[in-house]
Amino acid sequence: MRNHFLCAISILLTFFLAHQQRLKAQIIADHTVVDKYSQIPDYWISEVKKMWVDIPGESHSKGIRIGCYLLENLDEKFQVSIRESGVPEGYTDQHMRLSRATWGDYNNAGNWIYNYGEEDWFTNSVAIERTKAHLTYCNTNNLQIAAMGFGWCWDMTSDNWPGGTTDPEHQVRWAGRTYNGPEGNRRWGLNNADTELTGNSVSMDTYLNATVEYINHCLQNGYPTRVFFTTGPVDGNSNRGENGYQRSIKHNYIKNFVSNSADYVLFDYADILCYSDAGDEQTLNWTDFGGVSRTFQFIHDDNMLDLDGSYTEDGDHIGQRGALRLAKALWWMLARMAGWDGQPLSSDFADAEQPQFYPNPSNGEIYLKNFSIFGPCKISIFDANGRKLNETDFSSGNSWLDVSNLSAGVYILQLKSKGSSFYQRVVKQ
Repeated sequence: MRNHFLCAISILLTFFLAHQQRLKAQIIADHTVVDKYSQIPDYWISEVKKMWVDIPGESHSKGIRIGCYLLENLDEKFQVSIRESGVPEGYTDQHMRLSRATWGDYNNAGNWIYNYGEEDWFTNSVAIERTKAHLTYCNTNNLQIAAMGFGWCWDMTSDNWPGGTTDPEHQVRWAGRTYNGPEGNRRWGLNNADTELTGNSVSMDTYLNATVEYINHCLQNGYPTRVFFTTGPVDGNSNRGENGYQRSIKHNYIKNFVSNSADYVLFDYADILCYSDAGDEQTLNWTDFGGVSRTFQFIHDDNMLDLDGSYTEDGDHIGQRGALRLAKALWWMLARMAGWDGQPLSSDFADAEQPQFYPNPSNGEIYLKNFSIFGPCKISIFDANGRKLNETDFSSGNSWLDVSNLSAGVYILQLKSKGSSFYQRVVKQ
């Protein structure tokens, strides 16, 4: 019985696939995905190792980098190289490259900068143009960025503590800082309606709109970079009351915005740190100005501890346990951005009876062996542009594919069975 569909391309075309807008899908990296990092198939780990991941930010963003080092120490499969100064490392497939480097910032039109804040991402028009220039410079000078997002620090709550008129909708006073904003460094809220309360035209909408501009800049110019949204810190004793609650409102505003688009990506830094490895969420309560008790997320105590149960301030304000959770979620997110469907490679596929495809390369026929032990399967074939050429039900234990009508090249065959996926790159001669 012949099945006409091919043995398909390299879903290895990682950020090439991310670059294809039609294949984009909403990806949310929150506490629910932390443990799933261990399910990433080796193929997709290898794809992430081809990426430069750029997360410009201040001190809290260091937690992601520290966490990636810790994860590499725990499992050598998750190789990472981090540079904190100088010229970013060029392409390699040996390790994921992670940094906060930008080509310029608000104060510099060029040169490599390793200190970046809200004034460089969204509070003013110069920042937005310079960040676009950074994306252009890197993607046109052999430093293609696979993924980029803003590393929040205390921007949502610090410098200007809650004050001014109470927001009538949320029954909270706004806080935060906006260096180099049009009205200077002031408290800020969610949208234009809050300008009357804060005297500040900068709001969370300003951050969201700037991030969308970067996404569109990359799409319009054909850059492979996928820009993602982020939430911010949830630690700090000064954030256990009104400050923490208004910060949670801002985080939820970001989450709601992302949830309304089918192809946005969110790295939910806040949510990841509010849960322990045991799955327990930590919350606090604060009574708002309307007399209502409000519950909001706060960093779990476990995530303020190092791996040995102590705590050392190493520049990111959180413990190693929290940093490691961030790293695990980041790898999961990047594998999804590379093209992984999030399905684990089942144990069936890992044993000696795994599916076999031969000959490979082939000039006409590819034999499929050992399929009967998996039961009914679906096989999809993708071309080098990430287009699905065919999806076919397949139930035979030993059969073959006719690929004689395919052009010479590389294809990817995706097998789905029992809720898991298996990928095989096949070459047509």
